[in-house]
Amino acid sequence: MTSHTDFLQSLGWAVLNSLWQLALLWVAFQLITFVFKKGKSSFKGAFASGLVISGFTWFIYTFFSAYSRSVNTPVATFTFIAPDNIYSINNFLQKALPVASVVYLILLIMPLMRFIRNYRYVQIIRKYGLTKINVEWRIFINNVSRRMGIKKNVSIWISELVSSPVTIGFLKPVILVPMAAINHLTTQQLEAVLLHELSHIRRYDYLINLIINIIRTVLYFNPFVKAFVKIAEEEREKTCDDMVLQFQYNSWEYANALLMLEK
Repeated sequence: MTSHTDFLQSLGWAVLNSLWQLALLWVAFQLITFVFKKGKSSFKGAFASGLVISGFTWFIYTFFSAYSRSVNTPVATFTFIAPDNIYSINNFLQKALPVASVVYLILLIMPLMRFIRNYRYVQIIRKYGLTKINVEWRIFINNVSRRMGIKKNVSIWISELVSSPVTIGFLKPVILVPMAAINHLTTQQLEAVLLHELSHIRRYDYLINLIINIIRTVLYFNPFVKAFVKIAEEEREKTCDDMVLQFQYNSWEYANALLMLEK
């Protein structure tokens, strides 16, 4: 029983501290990106991803650090509070933190189920509703992959289950293209869209996105995690768009292709 209480108190302490820890990292992010206003999207995205991973590591460290303490050690000490108030506040935390942890674990079921559902969906679209694409596009993917320094074998399929091009997999990356993209995009537009997906593969975005989604699932209650993830996703897409334009594709046609896919 003591072990369970110890676990719940430590978890509650880690959850409570994660709020100011991620807030501190958020302030650091805002200050540094303000100083380097002209920083590239790749820098901002990588910085945001790195900080949210650091915040999660801090959360894990706080939990194990608190759990390693003896049962009689106060769960929290507030040096800025008058000594006669410390005992009452610590006593309150000892009673409140286990309850907060139970609530946290109960509510964790919802984001956990959403994560599992998304994972299962990815496995489904990877196996079902696939049709071979014309050999010219497989050759295009192979040639551009080599030019971009991608050493993994990248496969491409037409999918009945996706509404826009998507890349899945890290060790064995797969690009899935909807039939609408084949029928309604010009050759140049489709090449640009596929180059965007190859940029994700080159940057290991699938793996990074998987890690970030795990963190977002565990720290679902933290608004700063959501803010970091939003920035990381936006800057990631901008970086891949910039890569497309570096290959001298027409920006207007590329934008029109993205708009058409959205429709």
